[in-house]
Amino acid sequence: VEVLNLGGGSVFNLLHLFSFYFLAAGLHMRQVAALGISTQRSTFITWHKRTGKPFHNFISWQDVRSAELVNSWNRSLLLKVIHVIFTVLHFFTGNDRYLAPSFLTFSTQQTSMKLSWVFKNIPEADEAAKKNNCCFGTVDTWLLYRLTKGSVFATDYSNASSTGVFEPFTKCWNPTLCNLLSIPMSIYPPVKDTSFNFGSADSEIFGVPIPIMALVADQQSAMFGECCFQPGDVKLTMGTGGFWNVNTGGNLCASHRGLYPLIGWKIGEEVVYLTEGSMSNIGTTIKWAQDINLFTNVDETAKMARSIVDSQGVCFVPGFQLSLAREKAYEVGIYFHCADGADLTDKLCDLSRVEQTASTDRETEPISFLSSLR
Repeated sequence: VEVLNLGGGSVFNLLHLFSFYFLAAGLHMRQVAALGISTQRSTFITWHKRTGKPFHNFISWQDVRSAELVNSWNRSLLLKVIHVIFTVLHFFTGNDRYLAPSFLTFSTQQTSMKLSWVFKNIPEADEAAKKNNCCFGTVDTWLLYRLTKGSVFATDYSNASSTGVFEPFTKCWNPTLCNLLSIPMSIYPPVKDTSFNFGSADSEIFGVPIPIMALVADQQSAMFGECCFQPGDVKLTMGTGGFWNVNTGGNLCASHRGLYPLIGWKIGEEVVYLTEGSMSNIGTTIKWAQDINLFTNVDETAKMARSIVDSQGVCFVPGFQLSLAREKAYEVGIYFHCADGADLTDKLCDLSRVEQTASTDRETEPISFLSSLR
């Protein structure tokens, strides 16, 4: 699908384009029974509750403006004390809820650090938050807010859990983390089921009101779309980043090996949990390699990878995001070396203690050569 860049970046430019193509297909908006929204995770915006005016542009999950703040926290004595406290709590209780904080390390990818940066560097947002007039939302929340003309402020469990500010064990926004980083709790939207009646898109937008019946984060949406419904089902998405997800059913699995628990979706009383491992810059690396003419088509990469029996210790470390390159100095570009990918798959399946069933929403060729590197 060709990337479409719309002038001005307006949400409503895209919505009008959607309406145009729908009508061009000989259909009418009245025929739409419901609307579901799947969006990029962790990219967020904050805005004024009364005016609806954003305090800044979207801050993407790849943004590194919080690098200085991240480095400061990771070197702090307070973080070391937190590690000790939660290590002791986990030792005596055995509760996985205390496992992740026992080795917590901040990174620029985390929404929490970028939010902390916002309130330290954007006075308008900070002032509004003090008066309970600041709203926080990931892309799904902002779209919902705009589609309903500001009448609905909400998100779902899959998007909330992907921010790192939401506690999947308690299914609540994390007050401890927010207090630690001086992030006001009043900014967060209510969290609803993935399948839920979120209200209707205003009739002025599409000509008729259309019920919005689902919100879901992109990786969880891909998991659902690949029919990974059973515990042990594994999905790999290779896009800008690489994301391995394993369905752990009703069990939340925390790990100290670079994996983290997420809520896949909540439909009625059923809550499906996932464990995720990720690699940054897969798509960026492949695009860069293509741009410097190492190959002409992405499909060639599988054959090229198989042609190398031994890299003799040579690795490629993506440096497209300098702070991440420092944090993950041993993360290897998938084009040159995919052992990390195979290792992640093994870690996921070992952690969940279930038999793996792999699925991909990319071509299957990369999966096969990736698996051969175990």
